[in-house]
Amino acid sequence: MHDPVTTVERFAREERLFRRLKRVLVAVSGGPDSVAALLILRDLRERFGFEVLVASFDHQLRETSREDLEFVRQLCNDLDVQCFTGEGNVQEARGLRRMGLEEAARRMRYQFLAFVAGKQEAGAVVTGHTAGDQVETVLQRILRGTGVRGIRGMLPRTTVPGSEAHTLLRPLLPLTREDTLAVCEQAGITPRIDESNDDRAHLRNRLRHEVLPYLREVNPSVDHALLGLASSAREVFEDVEHAAMTAQPHTRADIGALFEASKLAALPTEALTMVIEREALFSRLEPEVNRTRLRNLGDVLAKGTGQVAFGDTVVEASCGQVRIGPRLQDEPPFEPRVLNVPGITVAGPWRVEVSTEELEASPGAAVATVSAPGLQGAMRVRPAQRGDRVRVLKGNPRLSDVFTNAKIPRWVREGVPVVADSGGIVALGAPGIRLPAVPEDDALWVRFTRVD
Repeated sequence: MHDPVTTVERFAREERLFRRLKRVLVAVSGGPDSVAALLILRDLRERFGFEVLVASFDHQLRETSREDLEFVRQLCNDLDVQCFTGEGNVQEARGLRRMGLEEAARRMRYQFLAFVAGKQEAGAVVTGHTAGDQVETVLQRILRGTGVRGIRGMLPRTTVPGSEAHTLLRPLLPLTREDTLAVCEQAGITPRIDESNDDRAHLRNRLRHEVLPYLREVNPSVDHALLGLASSAREVFEDVEHAAMTAQPHTRADIGALFEASKLAALPTEALTMVIEREALFSRLEPEVNRTRLRNLGDVLAKGTGQVAFGDTVVEASCGQVRIGPRLQDEPPFEPRVLNVPGITVAGPWRVEVSTEELEASPGAAVATVSAPGLQGAMRVRPAQRGDRVRVLKGNPRLSDVFTNAKIPRWVREGVPVVADSGGIVALGAPGIRLPAVPEDDALWVRFTRVD
């Protein structure tokens, strides 16, 4: 029989789980897995050089939950380990957040763990997930539908859900539930039993008590098969992660991250998903990614134009670029204003300066020139309109075609002001569009500066 402590130590060294950690926070519910995690890490603390702390959260979902919390407190007192406890009304939070009971409990628990880890300067949160939990996780994800990333199951090292600044470690993944029970028994500790683990209303419990026993009759090695599948998926996924990591935006701004469309179009779906999630995190968004939306995005990237909303995160393609970021508010219209020539006119968010002398452009201001003799009436600054044409360009082209030819993406076009006389557009407040040269003696310089 293998020694669980030695097995965890070997696994931790292979995965480099405890490198440079001075303090770890173990999540302990009182059950055999979490108690075993505490006992094992307490045995390993001198070998790795870290201090062990404990956190326990009462979800207030069971009548015995208060007793579980007291059990953990007493256990930590007996083991001379500092313990931090918390509680929360999951039922109430579930209603406020409009989510399932399990998800609400999970979020509140991890929020508490991240809070304690931050306050106590713990380098990582440790949970007692075992190989049995891994088998159930992989099977559950297969049944619900997943890609290679999901088949990897739970990772030995990841981030705390909802708090990416904190590390989450699972050093007990090579152990079975029999191992954790044995660890508790050897220490003379009788762990708490969560009766809700027998409630077949939860999918994971049905898998544990009904589906997996049946599968073991069909294939006694099904657990090893699922664990092997997870391991293989993890190995394959390394290439996906590398592809996602190398796909970096050329610009990050308030409107999101901007990429060359060709780079994203070449990514495998799993890598593209990771890029969307990564950039959403930069913008503090919570994307909702599913296969249908990813297929739609594939069509958008193939066409080079269009957008797909992943919940509060928008991915849109235009003029060879892709933007991943928040939904953009429609540019508020402003009333057309007759320009002071020469002089300064403020229209909505724009400050428009007209001069008979040359004006210089800057990063925050666009400059255009207008032929004074060619004007047809007064010049007005106004928002661009559907059907606008640029009179001073050959063929009187549509403004939308001018934008496309200049490779100005849709998210830039929305806020571009135009200057028009009675015959059409004569100047644009858009950098990158060159209008016909105007003889200096006939020229009026127009500078557009956004002031809001």
